[in-house]
Amino acid sequence: MLHLRHDIACCISVLCILNLVKADSQDYLNFEHRAIHLPDKKFSFREYSDYSDNDERDKGSLVPQWDQIPVLYHNEHLSQTLDNEQVSDAFDKNIIWDSLWAHDIKFGQITAVSIDPNGDIAIFHRGSRIWDTTTFDDDNRFDRNKGPVSENTLILLDKAGRKLLEWGANMFYLPHGLTIDMHGNYWVTDVALHQVLKFDAKDIALMKSMARLRKREYNQESVYLTDHESNNMYDNYVPKPSMILGEAFVPGNDAKRFCKPTAVAVQSNGEFFVSDGYCNSRIIKFNANGEEILHWGRHWGRGSWNERNPPPNAFYVPHALALASEYNLIFVADRENGRVLSFFASNGTFHREYKYSIVGTKIYSVAYARDKLYLVNGPMFNSNVHVRGFVVDMNSGNIVSQFGPGHDMSMPHDIAVSDDSSEIYVVELNNQTVYRFLQDISASEQTGNSVARANPHHEPAPLTDNDINNPSGGTTTATLVLSLVTAAVIFIALCVAIAAVVARCQKRGCLLIMRKRMRWEAERRENFKLSSLLEKRRGKSFKISEKRPNPRDFSKLNTEPETSEDEYPGNSITRVI
Repeated sequence: MLHLRHDIACCISVLCILNLVKADSQDYLNFEHRAIHLPDKKFSFREYSDYSDNDERDKGSLVPQWDQIPVLYHNEHLSQTLDNEQVSDAFDKNIIWDSLWAHDIKFGQITAVSIDPNGDIAIFHRGSRIWDTTTFDDDNRFDRNKGPVSENTLILLDKAGRKLLEWGANMFYLPHGLTIDMHGNYWVTDVALHQVLKFDAKDIALMKSMARLRKREYNQESVYLTDHESNNMYDNYVPKPSMILGEAFVPGNDAKRFCKPTAVAVQSNGEFFVSDGYCNSRIIKFNANGEEILHWGRHWGRGSWNERNPPPNAFYVPHALALASEYNLIFVADRENGRVLSFFASNGTFHREYKYSIVGTKIYSVAYARDKLYLVNGPMFNSNVHVRGFVVDMNSGNIVSQFGPGHDMSMPHDIAVSDDSSEIYVVELNNQTVYRFLQDISASEQTGNSVARANPHHEPAPLTDNDINNPSGGTTTATLVLSLVTAAVIFIALCVAIAAVVARCQKRGCLLIMRKRMRWEAERRENFKLSSLLEKRRGKSFKISEKRPNPRDFSKLNTEPETSEDEYPGNSITRVI
């Protein structure tokens, strides 16, 4: 018995060693897929590029060589792109352009569009202000001598395209982002002020209820502010902002200052995200009181173009944000890197990337509705990519449709989608145009075809950034071969161990003893069966009844006197004779 235990222990030891060898080999083979964690490096303002929205890539030496940047990704766990030859350029017939909507309203450079809880559409534009090469100096400081935009920069329209409200004159210096949260609060970003401003829904509703807006006249002192007066610059505003983040006209890269922030995304619990885009290239999360919770991201710019692929935690210009609250995800449009990145809203952990060759190397904005992402790209140098809208299935990564106003757009800057995805709004920066598209939801869901595919990713929300370290790509050939060889070795070892155990048992008679024990057990179980017990019982009862007649049956009783042959020996002798 001692030898048998020794053999079993040896077999277990061999199996453990083989498993360890297999695990080490797989780790070695998968080493090339491990993500590289980059340091959270801070950059000075001189290292940033100040780019305008209309011609920032037309500045000679600042123009990146797009044809030298590979489009296809080699990290399979990040994304997968397809060639344009495999994709149809046809517009989705279920997304119709409403060409007459708001066609008679004049705008300046339109930077943002958003939809309020009532379904009305808010437009943010710059009036007569244009962002050009003289707008900022080398330290990203705005020339405040230009004063604020004198026109109303915020215009609210109903679904018929009629004006409901316009306001914002002499309030903003260079409008950029606009978000209306689920409660009707307005969140705007001003890249000249380097600030994020919140306006309460009750103040907006009060202005909407007025029959007409009163025009406010600002004196010269309130328009051209000094450093001392800048703290009180909002006293004359109607409505007044209820929250102000950032220091007016002062760019920075810390917890209290921004540098050209681009967009805001607000959660239902009041927490919100700010994309601190053009300079700092970071995403910051705040609580409802405006206190910073976390931030992530670093700049990936001119000095990084010689590297193949930017990592998930680095952006060129995080230009737009969108939330999928039911999935706890936030989407970031990384404009010049031509991709959309999704992160878990709770902790900023990277989730997945959406990048397509058909979309190109610029994505200006992203919106979310009903498991779909809505993207608008921008013009690219030396590229034949169409500038239009794209609809992406968030889960599969497939581009399911494309849409536009019957032709390619010029420079779409922002996109907004209604909650039921039946209405899509796109604003053009330089053409100063607002497009309204109506989508047949049922028909789109039935006829939507997949034309491109990104790497699917369906994991639940992690607590750490382990998703980056666990590639979702396919199994390599070497790993498969090693697994087969290891399985074969384990099978052979098990067979040898079993044969050795059986041989030792035969030699020692263990099998004969086992057979005897099995026979004994079978006989014992047979004896304890109910039928056997009853038969034995009936047999015993019958024998007893034969030996003992019924005493009440006197006819069968023997009445003769009991005698024995010993009492009459003569009779016995006579019988013998």
